[in-house]
Amino acid sequence: MTDKKYYVLKESGTYSNALEAYGLAELILGLTHQKAKVSIIDKGIYYELNVKEMELSEIKYFDLFPYLKKKDDKEAIEKGIKNYIDLDEEKERKNRYNDYLKKINEERKKIKNLPNAKPILAELDKKIEDYEDKPIREMDIITGVNQFKALDMYKKAYFNLYSNKDSFQNIIDVLLKLYSDTTNNIEEAKATISDLKKKKKIKDIKEVNSLQLYNPSMVKGAHPSKSNDITPEPVDGFWLQECLKIAGSFNAMVIKPVQIAKQKWDNKIYVFDVNNLDWDKSKKIFNEFKRFLKGNTSIRLDINSILLMSKELIQHREEYKSSKSFLKKYRPHDEIKGFYAVYFKNMGNANSPTNISFLELPLFIEINSYKDAKDWIEIIDEHLKIINNIRNSISEQDESGNIISLLQKYRQFLTTSDIDYFYDFIGQYSIFLMEQIAKKNYFTKPFSEKLMEVFLLKTDNRISEILQNQGFRNIAKAIRKSTISEQYAKSKGQQMYDIKYGLAQELLRKSAYKEDLIEFLSEFIVSYNQETARMVEKNKGKARATIKQQDLEDLVKLIDEYDNPSLIGKLLCAFGYSLDRKEKEDEPVEDENNEFDGIQD
Repeated sequence: MTDKKYYVLKESGTYSNALEAYGLAELILGLTHQKAKVSIIDKGIYYELNVKEMELSEIKYFDLFPYLKKKDDKEAIEKGIKNYIDLDEEKERKNRYNDYLKKINEERKKIKNLPNAKPILAELDKKIEDYEDKPIREMDIITGVNQFKALDMYKKAYFNLYSNKDSFQNIIDVLLKLYSDTTNNIEEAKATISDLKKKKKIKDIKEVNSLQLYNPSMVKGAHPSKSNDITPEPVDGFWLQECLKIAGSFNAMVIKPVQIAKQKWDNKIYVFDVNNLDWDKSKKIFNEFKRFLKGNTSIRLDINSILLMSKELIQHREEYKSSKSFLKKYRPHDEIKGFYAVYFKNMGNANSPTNISFLELPLFIEINSYKDAKDWIEIIDEHLKIINNIRNSISEQDESGNIISLLQKYRQFLTTSDIDYFYDFIGQYSIFLMEQIAKKNYFTKPFSEKLMEVFLLKTDNRISEILQNQGFRNIAKAIRKSTISEQYAKSKGQQMYDIKYGLAQELLRKSAYKEDLIEFLSEFIVSYNQETARMVEKNKGKARATIKQQDLEDLVKLIDEYDNPSLIGKLLCAFGYSLDRKEKEDEPVEDENNEFDGIQD
């Protein structure tokens, strides 16, 4: 047994070469009967595959990727293909599952307002989880092959390998030599294939174009000489490379429908970009990630992808699984850098890439202990829940008006690791939260005060002194008592005090200048204490605690010391519009969004 290294150049600037590297890893595992240990490392201008236990005593043919068969596919029957996915059968299975989801969601709508709704909703969730006839994991990929008009080329790539089962060794020799050094000499590989054809050592080789599904930037027609000639045309490709990209897509690509109007959908494709990770482990992580990724809109899918992948990476760490301490600092970003993301516009007859981007996993998620790992899992779960319920209706997602602005700020925070974007988000979210609760849209959730504190202390080393300041905490609590807590009390018929609906807007506006913020907080405290005193006199009993002069003096001292009134104002929103554990337990129950996530044709 020997150790080997292989290399895949990063030339495209898209996910194309990542798929190629992952397909090469799959090829090596197949050649070694799954015994080799393959890790992939991003070396900047190329991916390096480190292969341990590389033993190639006898090379036998195996399917690098499955054949896609239709009912009238005579060629598949004639050639005796055994490893196939029946497209018609899988489409029927998908339709049955989508119909089942619709039926369950109709039941949810009927019972969500009943007093005992929570256990019934849990039963419905369990029914979906236990449903046995779910679409196959690769359904999005095979649907994408059809949507992107790639089926003919896909089959040509498959038959180029399948027709040469008896001379598979010759093809493998070319492939392994191609990737044995960092030059990736394609012309030399093509010449070798041509020579093998002449000598009749391989046969029935068909040309394969660079399929847009796997090469989103390689389409002719984007810059034609005539303005009336912009029809995308295929680009010649090397079929061996295309075979690897196809193989890589089954374990690294996810295609999600993006709803842009009623019954109108585009597509968004995500491919993870490995930094340094064992290939077997990355496949397990991706399978779990893909199972849980949901969302029908572009920005929400971006956010969910980043948060879910970060969570899966943490949960798959051996230290976390065995509840052991982390011996050195760990970041999910160390293993997977992020995602290549490509938005494809549905043009009727074709899908055209309109945006190619890269979503980086957060650099601020750092783990030094098992407790850190647990904390981050809780934080990510809460953020996922909140982000996916930023909506105007429980039954619909949308990205318009104030919602798109909110989601954009949160996505900027994740992809740049700049905490100031989160502060902008939380200020705006405080306003949105109050508007939704006033409309009795209880699916929109407040952050947990405890998790908000843990999260901010992990991501911003400037604010420890602020959060420890008793004056800050007492005034944030008073803001909560005047807004979100009293709004929930009103929903249960227990309102005692006026609800300050515009407080968040005014607080953020006044936070631009130090003097304005101090004046605003002083007026708020006077008003808050006067209202509390009136309630004590009226009821002759227990009332909320007043704010002491010392609280204001402590906070004013902080404002002077930090000379950043905007930061103080946004932190007051972050904590003033979060709920502590007891208050969260008293929240009205509302059906969690269980969106229809069917795969579109």
